Amino acid sequence: MTLVSTTNVVPVNGSAEIVAIVTEGRLGGGEDGGTTAGGTPVHNGTVVTFVTTLGRLEPAEALTEGGRARTRLIADGRSGIARITAFSGAATETIEINIGAAAAARVALTASPQSLPGTGGTATITARVEDDEGNGLGGVPLTFSTSQGSLSVTNAVTNDAGVATTQLSTSREAVVTASAGGATGEVTVTVRPRTSVTITPPPQATVGVPASFTITPGPDAIVTNVVVYFGDGQQAVLGELTSSVQVTHLFQSSGVKTVTATATDSDGNQSSSSTQVAVGPLQVSLTVAPSTIQPGSLVTLTATPSPGALIERYVWELGDGEVRETTGNTAQKAYATPGARAVSVTAHPTGGGTPATSSAWVTVTN
Repeated sequence: MTLVSTTNVVPVNGSAEIVAIVTEGRLGGGEDGGTTAGGTPVHNGTVVTFVTTLGRLEPAEALTEGGRARTRLIADGRSGIARITAFSGAATETIEINIGAAAAARVALTASPQSLPGTGGTATITARVEDDEGNGLGGVPLTFSTSQGSLSVTNAVTNDAGVATTQLSTSREAVVTASAGGATGEVTVTVRPRTSVTITPPPQATVGVPASFTITPGPDAIVTNVVVYFGDGQQAVLGELTSSVQVTHLFQSSGVKTVTATATDSDGNQSSSSTQVAVGPLQVSLTVAPSTIQPGSLVTLTATPSPGALIERYVWELGDGEVRETTGNTAQKAYATPGARAVSVTAHPTGGGTPATSSAWVTVTN
């Protein structure tokens, strides 16, 4: 007796035809499934009994016709190796058929996308169950698991192409594993670094004095743009950052300012960092030399603003009705008549910030 099957792999919900070739004398089976010349087919109507260790056979007994008796193995949803045995008189033969996951030699996994944004997201996990020759196996039960996050489906059955899918949702790097019988496969889904940025303020800030802030992007994140808001209606757009940079700003008024840096990454996600800085008023002092002069002699007035201040112009009120404007910080004046003169200077910072004023006296004597 010879047993042959139309396939040696059956899906868990599939079936296969089993043929018992029963001959008298020398046994044999041709490549086309026919009986070889080495044996003579038994009489039609010879009873052949079939049994299986997995699934069911319909019919369990069949009568030969032309030396052949046929039955069908029907899978019952379980995976494993079905051992089918045929009996006819003293003749017996057994074959094995892989059902479902029993035929799985490997599981190939892919993820799309394989890298998620820093805030996390969803990736489609695709598993393909293959046999030893790389053919996709349909109807194979598959189990998915993940080290992080959650899966939309943890148990699936492959389609005709041997493929099953699930959705991974995670905010952390995850390893997804798929198992079919003794075969497993895995794929790693990474999460790009979260966008972050830090801002370091200067030790002090003064109206009209350039204040320097250090902007530092977070490690590994791809920062495509950073915008710094200075808390006074002004902002600076820095563009892409890969390392720390310094940005300066001229505050136009005193007070506590909240300065915020907002970073945007390649996925459009944003992260912000803020700091507060106390901005002091611009200061200016006025000195006169000499402080006592005679009529017609020159006195030099010198304005000294806060260190580092950028002054656009100085306005001098010289005590006799004259008002003078300069870009430099000194002015000279001669008076024709004796008397005490109240003089003052107002320093106007670059950018239109709040000015500062200082006064002094010049004494003119005979």
